[in-house]
Amino acid sequence: MGSKIAHKVQTRYHRYMKPYRYALMVTGGALVIAGCGFNRPSAITHNSKPQVAAKEILARMSSWKSVQTTVQQTQGPKTSPGKTLNYDITSNLSNGQYVIKLKGSHPVSVYVNTHETIWYPQHGNHYSVLAQLPAADKPWAVAAELPQLIKKAQIQSMQVHGNVVRLNMIVPLSSSKNGAHATFLFNTASDIPESFSLQLSKNDTVKEVFTHFQVNPSLPSGTFTFAPPHGVTPTISLTRTGTALSLIKSQLNFPLVLPPQGAGLTLDAINTGTNSQDQRFVILTFTARDSTSVLITESLKQGSTVKLPSGVTATTQSVGSLTATVANMPNNMVEAGFLEHKTQVIVEGTASTVDSLLNDWGNLSSLNATSSSTPPPSS
Repeated sequence: MGSKIAHKVQTRYHRYMKPYRYALMVTGGALVIAGCGFNRPSAITHNSKPQVAAKEILARMSSWKSVQTTVQQTQGPKTSPGKTLNYDITSNLSNGQYVIKLKGSHPVSVYVNTHETIWYPQHGNHYSVLAQLPAADKPWAVAAELPQLIKKAQIQSMQVHGNVVRLNMIVPLSSSKNGAHATFLFNTASDIPESFSLQLSKNDTVKEVFTHFQVNPSLPSGTFTFAPPHGVTPTISLTRTGTALSLIKSQLNFPLVLPPQGAGLTLDAINTGTNSQDQRFVILTFTARDSTSVLITESLKQGSTVKLPSGVTATTQSVGSLTATVANMPNNMVEAGFLEHKTQVIVEGTASTVDSLLNDWGNLSSLNATSSSTPPPSS
């Protein structure tokens, strides 16, 4: 039931919004500091060394067995409000399990453990089983993994403002060899975190503000176990690619447009859903040759033009026989869409991968030929 890292499947259940595309890696990297137990907290002052301050904060976290908090996450340039996502997260730090409850008009529950991730759009008829939390959504897990994240960070500097300690650090990031700058605010009076910020690029920062932060709360049994509501079933099996595609095709009122065989994409996951207009859509998640993720969302064509989910400014480009609407996104990502007979196709991935895929499609005499071909099976 597992798959390779699925890329931004859940946001399609949020009316095709996809503001969160980045992979925060809290595994790997140099272990710079380590927490050790103290009988009593040591004061952190302006004269404390940054590594000593981080070690003291880790010592205060050493009693954490589980945590629960409400998070407001914003993303965008520091000078603008950016896009906002609100969710609750509950984490069992001892075994790596946590549950994320996305709020809003399209709530989603995400259950994460060491061997699988279950994705359930609340009030939906299906849930998805993934190999792990999609890499693009790793920032959601910051509150669940704070001690480990700080242990693996390179602490650069520290400031003290009243009871609040500010740690400036570099954390490992999958898309950057040098990692990313991060800022962590910790209140030494309450011994709880206040916020965590990650600078992905010059004009792109993810900030998480924690409220109602509870340490070792009393949790009901079954908190970390997903029990499907009556009538809710898993999405189509991801292990038998041909069978899954055949079954999907029988459930849709539009033909699937698949990548050409020569595109070198490996199919990882298939998810289907129904939007607020009661229209069916399918999400195909692939891995490209360079190990980056590609997301293809297809639905019944509505009108004569493509509306990209991101809503950003787009241009129209001719690529061989293809007319595509293309938009550049942050962090060298591209979103592109085109119409093929009854099908609207939206592709998201890195600029080089999307450009290559559009060229492969554009050089075909007919895209209908790809509708019956099966991509290489998942490895």
